[in-house]
Amino acid sequence: MSLSNVTSQSAGPFIHLQNVVKHFGTFTALRGISLEIIKGQSVALIGPSGSGKSTLLRCINALEQIQSGIIHVDGERIGMRETAAGPKPLSAKDAARQRQAIGMVFQSFNLFPHMTALENVMSGPTLALGEVTAQARRRALELLDRVRLADKAASFPRQLSGGQQQRVAIARALAMRPNVMLFDEPTSALDPETVQEVLNVIAEVRATRMTMLIATHEMEFARHAADLTVFMEAGAIVEIGPSSEVLTSPKTERCQRFLAGLSGNHAAHRM
Repeated sequence: MSLSNVTSQSAGPFIHLQNVVKHFGTFTALRGISLEIIKGQSVALIGPSGSGKSTLLRCINALEQIQSGIIHVDGERIGMRETAAGPKPLSAKDAARQRQAIGMVFQSFNLFPHMTALENVMSGPTLALGEVTAQARRRALELLDRVRLADKAASFPRQLSGGQQQRVAIARALAMRPNVMLFDEPTSALDPETVQEVLNVIAEVRATRMTMLIATHEMEFARHAADLTVFMEAGAIVEIGPSSEVLTSPKTERCQRFLAGLSGNHAAHRM
């Protein structure tokens, strides 16, 4: 059994952003973002804190309403509907429906504290998709086994390490059978010893050819697990290209300085 729906590459963009602008009051978080992602691609979003990575993911997942531009996922416009008077924001119900097909894993896990690991993974399929309990339970157990937490099915979040909680969160997102997975700095809240176990699970999801966007500061992981890397700063895309090129021989001076700074910090930590 695979972790998620197996997808295949296609010629056109599966995720398509055109001149996306997002404001928070007077602050512009995204400044005309245009991006195309092919079905089955894995894309790393890198850049300094505050560069717009998390906001971009939240807009793709219809958690934030954009001020202008267009976002399409699998041919469907996200967050908006066409009317005779022009585009109008979706209702909360319709936005929630769109999110069901777009899995998202957050920095802070966001597990339900009163539910066991098994119940957390079952919650979406039973409550949102209307799956019968036995079917949802069977799939939840399979997913917990795939993220190597079958023995923690009856544990509550407070009884799990940060890395274990994040793996439960990944299983919960996959239980909804999404066709896109978004990861918002999935290892930033973890201690160094548990980072790799989460990255290993994400790499396994990628191996199924799930379309993925990963906001991350783990450059070595991005180099091996992402087809493309997008470097962002101040709400704009500064550089984009194959991960092996952007992360090894960046073309822009700003991306060069960013990566050099990360390398220097890592070297300092090793001393």
